[in-house]
Amino acid sequence: MYLLDTNIVSIFVPARGRTSDEERIAHWLKFSSDEFYLSVITISEIETGISRLVRTGASSKASSFRNWLELILALYESRIHGLDLETARLAGQLFDKAVGKGGNPGFPDAAIAATAQMRGLTVVTRNIAHFGLFDARCINPYNGIPGHA
Repeated sequence: MYLLDTNIVSIFVPARGRTSDEERIAHWLKFSSDEFYLSVITISEIETGISRLVRTGASSKASSFRNWLELILALYESRIHGLDLETARLAGQLFDKAVGKGGNPGFPDAAIAATAQMRGLTVVTRNIAHFGLFDARCINPYNGIPGHA
């Protein structure tokens, strides 16, 4: 089972062209969808992007992204993990661990890593460097999809 990082979910952003790697990843996500979960942190990051579009006057694009987010919420409704007290505490510890190693991955990535760890999930991300700072179990699907040649 997998927890999708925001940079993986974003391959489905409306009107975005996809590389051949991203087409392969999108196929995996669509046809193995019951294996994937999201964090409320990913929802927050998407909402931040939509708010930025509204603030900067890109209202048509914001509306398209809002519709896309509503679809994600409907599709993942029962597979979105919140940030409970225990997970939040672990996120703080993981963030400090990363800083202690000389990194600065940002708290959202620490919270996603903590969510995955607490639930026994593997993070699917393109940003292995950040998640490696947390010693998180993660894969980069751009380098290959588990169980696929």
